[in-house]
Amino acid sequence: MKVIKEIPILLLGFGSIGRRHYKNLRSLGYKNIAVLDPDDKVFNGFGSVSRIKNLAEETVKNYKTAFVCCPNNLHIKHALICAKAGCHLFIEKPLSHNLAGIRELSEICREKKLINLVGCNMRFHPCLGFIKSYLEKGKLGRIYSISHEFGYYLPYWRPNQDYRKNYAAKKSTGGGIILDDIHEFDLLFWLNDFKLATEVKFISGKASDLQIETEDICFATFKFKNKVLGSVKCDYLQQSYSRKCKIVGEKGNLEWDFKENIVWLKIKEDNKKLFEIKNFDFNNVYIEELKYFFQCINNKKESFNGINTAYSILKYCVSKNEK
Repeated sequence: MKVIKEIPILLLGFGSIGRRHYKNLRSLGYKNIAVLDPDDKVFNGFGSVSRIKNLAEETVKNYKTAFVCCPNNLHIKHALICAKAGCHLFIEKPLSHNLAGIRELSEICREKKLINLVGCNMRFHPCLGFIKSYLEKGKLGRIYSISHEFGYYLPYWRPNQDYRKNYAAKKSTGGGIILDDIHEFDLLFWLNDFKLATEVKFISGKASDLQIETEDICFATFKFKNKVLGSVKCDYLQQSYSRKCKIVGEKGNLEWDFKENIVWLKIKEDNKKLFEIKNFDFNNVYIEELKYFFQCINNKKESFNGINTAYSILKYCVSKNEK
């Protein structure tokens, strides 16, 4: 079935991820896009961009799809307005900075039969897709543990922006490495087929002199109902970008490093290359994510990372801050 490219799209927030989605939507042929962002400077270099000035339900009713790319603390507030107006929803990660309003949003989407997807672009990385398929086919045998690591020095993330003024530095806007790195938590649960976590432990804090209010390092461990042990290590501290995954199984270790884009099977001293991508353009994961979202809308099919799925992971990541 052909995807309708004339669908009216509302893009809320024109920061780095909003601008990326805008460029990618245009490259895919979607032209009917309006943007809401109060900061005029973010539009520099984009020529003529259709803009709206306020997020009123009557205005939003003119659109069929909304991309929620505003600061984390505004995600649910803005998504609720768009859902009540009947928009399908693409909500950037994390779903929110707390759990308030999520149940209401989910119910509105259910009642109005709105397709919703929470940003999960790492699931569209070919190496991680290969790993997911490999595990589903049982090729690694019984799985003992799944470990993820991500780290990069926060001031390096957005070179043209003062990190101290970014949402990541402030509790009120939902910053901190735990929510910033929700990707690794999502991948952990995804690779383990969203099995129930029976024991969960987070150790986090601020270890550096970074001028931020939020945690800059976290170690999280999970024991799942299927007896798999999972872990996520993440930080704002590493001077060299690090993103890795290791699965320890009955038939060997499956390992992937973002910098190499090779999936290795390691048994004793033998390293077998199972899958490799050369000259990979990381923007492709965002492109594939958009294609998938619009296919779900076109086919009226629930997405694989809707609000309820994202909530099932988010509740672990914010609960320690809500006690």
